[in-house]
Amino acid sequence: MRPVRSTDTAVVDCAGARVSAHVRGPATVLVVEGEIDICNSGRLVAAIRRLVHTGTPFVLDLRAVDFMAVSGFRDLMAFADECHQARVGWHVVAGHALRPLLRVFADHQLPVVGEAGPTASSG
Repeated sequence: MRPVRSTDTAVVDCAGARVSAHVRGPATVLVVEGEIDICNSGRLVAAIRRLVHTGTPFVLDLRAVDFMAVSGFRDLMAFADECHQARVGWHVVAGHALRPLLRVFADHQLPVVGEAGPTASSG
């Protein structure tokens, strides 16, 4: 995990997934792309921890995630618990890879925003 930094962006490669941090006013937006599985979910959560600044609210945008394994979801829920215990303000923007897991694990307690329902064409 080697961050590449510019004035307001950091990018971390997590072996199949990539997280980029963008400063947007008082908050940080972390955009995750790629696939999250047992091989990289730990690296990804570690990168997110490094990119989040204490006392700064953040948004974890997962719309560009193509695949999320149950192991990645489990690590995300453990991270959510850490954030809750530390009273960190954050939200998750769900994408198509996360939505099925949110339905299966309905008691996830993730701070999900912008969760769109099925589209008319989704049958």
